[in-house]
Amino acid sequence: MTLLRIALFACLLGAGAVVDGAWLSRLPRWASPDLLLLITVAFGLRRGLAAAALTGAAAGYLRDVTGGSPLGIYALSYLAVGTAAGALAAVVDLGQRYVYAAAAALATVGLSLASGLIVAATGLTLVDWPLLLRETAAVAVLNALFARPVAAIVAWAETVSRRRDPTRIVARRAIR
Repeated sequence: MTLLRIALFACLLGAGAVVDGAWLSRLPRWASPDLLLLITVAFGLRRGLAAAALTGAAAGYLRDVTGGSPLGIYALSYLAVGTAAGALAAVVDLGQRYVYAAAAALATVGLSLASGLIVAATGLTLVDWPLLLRETAAVAVLNALFARPVAAIVAWAETVSRRRDPTRIVARRAIR
């Protein structure tokens, strides 16, 4: 990965965390999409396993730091979801219309179950599983609706990070 691509995706994750913290956190949990998860899934489907795991860990760490939860719960959950999305990259055809929506819905369910299991296993608090599953279903629908626009933004960022300086290309041609 180039330095420009890393900087662009760091900016995307930062913008997702800011929007999530500033505006979406004011909505009820069942009424707000998870932008960090959508960026992780889109990046994972486009770039593969290693990049998706790294993006998932970074997004989860960002969620832990900005969300006020104990450090590590979301980092582990997003890492698992990012790894799963990256593993799907070799199997799915990104040209299909509903790939991002289906992946976002599955990732939402996986994230909620993983974070719920981590919280229950560590004994931080009691998990109200019926409430968690109802909220997860609503957020999964919202994430499926927002998956395609977020994937388009990730694709745009990837295209921008690949652009080369036109003066360099001319200089290379002149040298040859």
